[in-house]
Amino acid sequence: MSAFETLTLTRTREPASVRFTGASDSFRQLVEYGALFELMTFGFYRFWLTTDIRRFLWSNTEIDGDAVEYTGRAKELLLGFLVALAVLGPVFLAYFLIGLAFERYKAFASVPLYGFFFMFGQFAVYRARRYRLTRTIWRGVRFWMTGSGWAYAWRSLLWLLLVLPTLGFAYPWRSAGLERYKLGHTFYGTLPGRFDATGWQLFKRVWWVWLLGLLPIIAVVGAGVAAFVAQRRGATGQSPIMIAVGLAIITGVMMCIALPFLHAVRKALEWRWWAEGIRFGDLAVACDLPGSALFGVYWGLIGMGLLLLLGFGVTAAGIRGLLVLFVGHGQSFGALLANRPVTGIVAYGIWYLVMILSFTVLARIFTLHHVWRHVASSCRLLNPEAAEDVGSAGEAASAIGEGLADGLDFAGF
Repeated sequence: MSAFETLTLTRTREPASVRFTGASDSFRQLVEYGALFELMTFGFYRFWLTTDIRRFLWSNTEIDGDAVEYTGRAKELLLGFLVALAVLGPVFLAYFLIGLAFERYKAFASVPLYGFFFMFGQFAVYRARRYRLTRTIWRGVRFWMTGSGWAYAWRSLLWLLLVLPTLGFAYPWRSAGLERYKLGHTFYGTLPGRFDATGWQLFKRVWWVWLLGLLPIIAVVGAGVAAFVAQRRGATGQSPIMIAVGLAIITGVMMCIALPFLHAVRKALEWRWWAEGIRFGDLAVACDLPGSALFGVYWGLIGMGLLLLLGFGVTAAGIRGLLVLFVGHGQSFGALLANRPVTGIVAYGIWYLVMILSFTVLARIFTLHHVWRHVASSCRLLNPEAAEDVGSAGEAASAIGEGLADGLDFAGF
């Protein structure tokens, strides 16, 4: 057999495209109406909104011409949350009672309990991921997951203890280690998953981002040390403290400008690294997401957030004026609150809830829809023929893990 014939026999299909077809306006209307219903139901509607968001994102993501399907239900999330409350309620009560009991002796150490809650939260995150995967179907085949949530939690905690003293430079190895465990226990039907990217590969891409992020802190600390040494040596001139304060102000302004750029670059490079490390059998992913791809997303979020904050500031002033005019009949705002405190509390309580939900809508639009669109559209599926004869396997997991993560505020999307 000739070399040409051998190459022809081993040649695979061209990479399959990945497209995201979800329109921004449709998603915006979805989360706006969802936030309105959350306000009307005091947050109870969030289980239905979360389900609708996932269905929107999944169903508008096409891989090789076939859309992904999400089969989770809001009732499952609600049931999982109620079960989680039954589990977490006694834990929080015990934590409260222990705190009261030991407060008299000034010997109550909360670090072990915080460690426990962190571990429990990481366990919940792993179980929640299992739930979402078993509700994700592509071409009629379910994703599923094995592994131990507690084993993952221990790995997460031990890696965190290494990240803190290294000022974050061990983060790439932590991410690689945790992803290796998660994908090593993930399956697409009968195809086993694995994660081939390494921490060193991520470090080579983002080390300069960490360094730039640390430089302002190093500069302020260095200026403070230098000012202290100069003062100890009896140096004359401007106060070392004022110099340090001035440097801190300048550094703060510089960080406010630079951090959104640095965060956008880091997230884009990390998304690309993560996508290129995914494997299911011979299936692989190629990603060409540039480092500057998310600049517009995060600066758009910041700009719209500032405008929203300004609008709510004006609204708060208007509420105050209306209360004084129509309820207080011209008396001062302080006197109004003293005489009729419930009115002011209700008015500002509603204003506060609307503000929080508005910022939540903004965050969902930018950090969910826009980021998902950029990342998905930059990917391609390599060796797509490997997914043609995959058999079904795995069973649907319960939503208890999702409820635990929600209850502990550890829920990732």
